Amino acid sequence: MRLRSASLPWLVAHDLTLNWRRFLDMFGRLSPGATWAACLAGIVALHLLAWPIALWLVRLKLESGPGGLPSAAIPIVCVLAWMAAQGLLGTARVLQERGGMDLLLASPVPSRLVLASRLTSIAASSFGSVALLVLPVANMGAVLDGPAWLAVYPTLLALALIGTSGGVAVAIGLFLWCDPRRARPIAQLCAAFIGGAFLLALQIAAMLPAAKRNAIADTFADSPVVSLLQPAVAAANGDLPALLGITTFATALFAAAIVSLSASFLRASLRTAGAPAGMGASRAGGRRFLQFGSGLAQTLRRKEWRLLCRDHSVFAQLALQIVYTVPLAVVLLRSVDNFPAAAALAPTIVVIAAQVAASLAWVTVSGEDAPELIAAAPVRRAEVELAKLTAIGAPILAILALPLAGLALLSPFVALLAALFAAAAGISTALLNLWHPQPGNRRGMLRRHSQSKLMALLEHLLALLWAVAIVVAIMGSAWAILPIALVALLLAACRPATE
Repeated sequence: MRLRSASLPWLVAHDLTLNWRRFLDMFGRLSPGATWAACLAGIVALHLLAWPIALWLVRLKLESGPGGLPSAAIPIVCVLAWMAAQGLLGTARVLQERGGMDLLLASPVPSRLVLASRLTSIAASSFGSVALLVLPVANMGAVLDGPAWLAVYPTLLALALIGTSGGVAVAIGLFLWCDPRRARPIAQLCAAFIGGAFLLALQIAAMLPAAKRNAIADTFADSPVVSLLQPAVAAANGDLPALLGITTFATALFAAAIVSLSASFLRASLRTAGAPAGMGASRAGGRRFLQFGSGLAQTLRRKEWRLLCRDHSVFAQLALQIVYTVPLAVVLLRSVDNFPAAAALAPTIVVIAAQVAASLAWVTVSGEDAPELIAAAPVRRAEVELAKLTAIGAPILAILALPLAGLALLSPFVALLAALFAAAAGISTALLNLWHPQPGNRRGMLRRHSQSKLMALLEHLLALLWAVAIVVAIMGSAWAILPIALVALLLAACRPATE
């Protein structure tokens, strides 16, 4: 189909094509046939996993009567927060992308049309990120309980438009209010907080006793937030007037955001492109730098720490990894009766240490921005790698200090075990990335496993084995030596034959 050049459909098609290519990059070097087979297998697996969830939701809906699912406003809030976070990140990425954006703004294409195409692309990406998990449940619900469940499709699309409108307003405000060089890290941290706060709140609520959890649910049900979300809840339950109303409102809000923010979007983009380059150097000129005479290891550690402090996006991505790991403690607490809280928190700390150490090791070794410069230096490779690996110890200690202190209040012995096993888990996953580096851009830390699915599997397997080992050790069983021995065998098998 031929689209008219510089039209909105033409621009949207271009942006969606770029999104599709980024999605395909996640599969690495797989052939097109293998990629489609993997996608089809993933869709089937998601629907199989959604089947028991849909069964439970249908039964809960029938028990609650014609009013639909109880507490349905909670997932609506979580989805809307995630959409807003994605809109915030997407807009920040667009404002800092040069090249294509400069060409569009220098062309006779109206800035309003450019903003409309980019926001449509961001909304589509936000919709897809949630639809991957939600729509299989809706499809299974439609099979079990009728087509009313398919109302989730337009409801989710409306939430994507609303969340994207809010996210773009916040992002443009950030880029106009503060230094453009610092606006994107701030936006990433805000998005990580918005997207992860509700997930953490749900997990913390699930850990509370039933009486307190019911009291919180009753308080939330009486809050003004629920009344504001009632149209979305009714639309998701298949109420046709509510569905038409929220769709109309979302479309109008999205159009109003495009019209009202187009001029601000242009100013923010031009301000980002024209940020003075000498400001950082002038501030740095008054700073007292330490001399290189402190030694190779200290110099390299200081260099890695300074790069980490400058690159706030790394900490935003690490925050997302930690948020996604926290539910492990809830699963352990709720799966076994009378399971101690300390024994549930310890493996979570160990898994977080393993994942964070793997990510930071990749950043310092594979994400090195000047590998040729370091390779040409008159130092041994082992010294460089040892200095880089010891540099990641301080960030991991800073991240785990507070959880370990809280765990020590519950059980000092378990806290000591958690610290030892966390150090061992971090060393093992860091060594894996040291032995098998995969060069890439440090900003693409979350996509580093697209090059090798085997490395991703080994990292998760090592983290799981250490988590099992500490649980068994806390129980006082000598069988804890078995997962530790498996870790040793894996590392021995992965160690390169020649250094």
